[in-house]
Amino acid sequence: MAGYNPVNEPADPSHTRLQDFYGRVEKAIREVDADHILFLDGNTYSMDFSAFKEVLPNCVYAIHDYSTMGFPGHDPYLGTDEQKATLRRQYERKVEFMKAHGVPVRGRTAPFRATLLTV
Repeated sequence: MAGYNPVNEPADPSHTRLQDFYGRVEKAIREVDADHILFLDGNTYSMDFSAFKEVLPNCVYAIHDYSTMGFPGHDPYLGTDEQKATLRRQYERKVEFMKAHGVPVRGRTAPFRATLLTV
């Protein structure tokens, strides 16, 4: 086992409770397991760390960086330079907290390529 992911894709509309929750969970887990990593998702489905202030020990911060490109009703992902630049900007915004604090990032990121099947 690599570690614990206490909550997947949290969504705290107030953007104030998640880090307090993680502090309580981290303390409880460390009472029984001081060694394994905690994988902590950002708010708003693991895409927003803007309200995070404190770095917890032995934690990796996890982003889910899915693009809407390629989904029905959105532009297709064609891999253009403009689309790649947009994806890079979105990713960089999501990892600002990790870079500012020098902590590891774990992420799921990929543009979606929809294929229309014809019969």
